[in-house]
Amino acid sequence: YCDGVYKSLDGGKSWARAGLDRSEHISRIVVHPKDSDTVFVAATGPVWSAGGDRGVYKTTDGGKTWTAALAISEHTGVADLVMDPRDPDVLIAAAHQRRRHVWTYISGGPESAIYKTTDGGATWRKITAGIPPADKGRIGLDIAPADPDIVYAIIEAADGEGGFFRSTDRGETWE
Repeated sequence: YCDGVYKSLDGGKSWARAGLDRSEHISRIVVHPKDSDTVFVAATGPVWSAGGDRGVYKTTDGGKTWTAALAISEHTGVADLVMDPRDPDVLIAAAHQRRRHVWTYISGGPESAIYKTTDGGATWRKITAGIPPADKGRIGLDIAPADPDIVYAIIEAADGEGGFFRSTDRGETWE
């Protein structure tokens, strides 16, 4: 398990802890393209327990302080996070509800979903148009570099509803 985010100011020669000590699992770090002190972290949180640092966290001071930009619950973290290369205020996050017990691993539930912000993480909304209504597991995301209006998602879902999905309108609707 990890013990937070680390930061290097010398090209990776040395590292210092920069917060989110209770995250245990970090799935993605996205740095603002014009302001390296603004960073978003997708934290999936602890596997073996509820709580911890889960969701999307944002810093604007290079990791000195962090705010929870997107928090779903003590059981749901964020497994993936992408930023529109044309507009760093537009981010899409994949929430993943999960929990491990000695006897099983639960990957998914009603809190797994896709969220989008257009104001740099100040507000988020759940995207449902074209997304399977069944309980979802892990979701992977990517934005097409040649045409950032196109967003891809691979969605694990119950009832055979999972698969590879595409959005042609910046993640608003999916097919």
